[in-house]
Amino acid sequence: MKKRMLFAAAAVLLVCGAAAAQDAKKAGDRPRSETTGAKEMSKKPITITGLVSADGMTLVGDKGNKTYKVINPDFLKENAGQRVRVNARVSKDNTEIQVSSVMVQTDEPMVANKGDAAFRR
Repeated sequence: MKKRMLFAAAAVLLVCGAAAAQDAKKAGDRPRSETTGAKEMSKKPITITGLVSADGMTLVGDKGNKTYKVINPDFLKENAGQRVRVNARVSKDNTEIQVSSVMVQTDEPMVANKGDAAFRR
């Protein structure tokens, strides 16, 4: 009987210790904004059209030729040197962006063909 009680107490202590270890935060588990000193981002994403640099680290916007540093350049590395439209969250000082989606822009203008079936009644 004493062995069972001792075993049950040891099991409870083991389970409590494992649960406490999962809740403890390590220094490496902090979010990126705390570890790298990155600036606080806006809550709503905006759309920016511009040209990606050759290394994919910056984006030059079409409006005002504003240059943005890309926090997550993995999104833009495939599109280096191309004109793109990105959805991104901007830092409070408007110098850095965190890209959430990328769409390559084509130079072909969109034109309506009046002969299409969509325009017939």
